[in-house]
Amino acid sequence: MFRSITKVSKSTNLKPTVISNASSTRMYSELKGTKTHNNLKEAFAGESQANRRYLFFADRADVEGHTDISQLFRSTADGETAHAFGHLEFLEEAGDPATGEPMGDTESNLISAIAGETHEYTSMYPSMAKTARQEGFDDISEWFETLAKAEKSHSNKFTDALNKLRASQ
Repeated sequence: MFRSITKVSKSTNLKPTVISNASSTRMYSELKGTKTHNNLKEAFAGESQANRRYLFFADRADVEGHTDISQLFRSTADGETAHAFGHLEFLEEAGDPATGEPMGDTESNLISAIAGETHEYTSMYPSMAKTARQEGFDDISEWFETLAKAEKSHSNKFTDALNKLRASQ
């Protein structure tokens, strides 16, 4: 099996580089359901969250006038993105780590995105909003309700894109 794997270079700028690995013969579809599969999903989630946190921290550092620290956070966030992409490349044949849907080509990726966004606006955010309201966090409940509307819009946009893609084929 021939795989192209994203690796993070050891340089200080943490830019991803692509290498080829033609010697790997194990099918990654065998990965699904293994502890390694779960570890990759957990690592992907952690790297993705670190990326977003560091970008948030960078914005705060900018507001406080610490441009050098902001740049450090942004540079490290880029590295975390490269790590997350590397995990996704291994996970690709086992399915989207968030939805379990197949991923890879644009049509599959749109279907997976629709599944994820639909879950968020029909189940996840409404449930979270209900809990927040029951616990007296009305402002957080309203935030979750706002996000549910945004996720529905995302789902609709992805659905439109999928329909256009299919019509063009």
